[in-house]
Amino acid sequence: MEIAVGSRPGVPQRGGDEAYVAEIVAPGIVLLAVAHGFGRIRERSAPAVAAQAVRDSLRRRVRGERRDPRMALSAAFSAANARVYAHSGSTDDYVASGSSLTAALIVGDHAFVGHVGATRAYLGRDGALTTLTTDDAVGEGALRLLTRTLGTQPTLEPALAHLRLMHGDALVLSSGALHELLDDDEIADALRASASSEDVTARLLAIAGIRGDGAGTVIVGRAFNEVTPDTKGRRPQVREATIALVAMLIATVIAIILLHTMFSV
Repeated sequence: MEIAVGSRPGVPQRGGDEAYVAEIVAPGIVLLAVAHGFGRIRERSAPAVAAQAVRDSLRRRVRGERRDPRMALSAAFSAANARVYAHSGSTDDYVASGSSLTAALIVGDHAFVGHVGATRAYLGRDGALTTLTTDDAVGEGALRLLTRTLGTQPTLEPALAHLRLMHGDALVLSSGALHELLDDDEIADALRASASSEDVTARLLAIAGIRGDGAGTVIVGRAFNEVTPDTKGRRPQVREATIALVAMLIATVIAIILLHTMFSV
């Protein structure tokens, strides 16, 4: 998979900070994640704490080959929520910190997407764009209110999705600050127009820069799967060839026997 990360400095929207992860957490397993939130925990931003907690949890959990990636991702979100909640000082009347987070755990050609809050994940396939996440929010514009974030409640279950990545597919993860400045058609156009992940990120950040001065982060990962032979389709052909070869051998043996009989007489 070809991966590129782009961030643009600017005025954090809604008083928020951002963090991201794009790395190999175990052999053959890649983690992509974006976080956007507010508040500080021991001199670090809540999004940075949440993103690191997800990464640390997955590093421990996905190394066993029999681990279920979906369960590992869900447990990583729970660990991140617990870490932020335990140190945020949140109460029923006051929320000190919280973070949206969207993560894609890529295992071979399978992608497991976890989500909470207002960060987003998209799938670009064959020129079309599909939104893989739904914002946990009500209202529009300045009155928009998040209904779920990491660190604002004792327990939390992320929304989870699973998809099979095809050759040429693109996963796009973006912070809330960035996709508020872009629409889906512009993201789809960037994927169609650009051959590399780096070009896509540069194009999207440039468009966002024209729209406003807000900070933003985008991660683009393109899947380039090798085309494997269709072994199931080849098995009947091999079987037929074997039968034909056996039939030829039998016919040859019969012919030799007949010739031997004729000359013996």
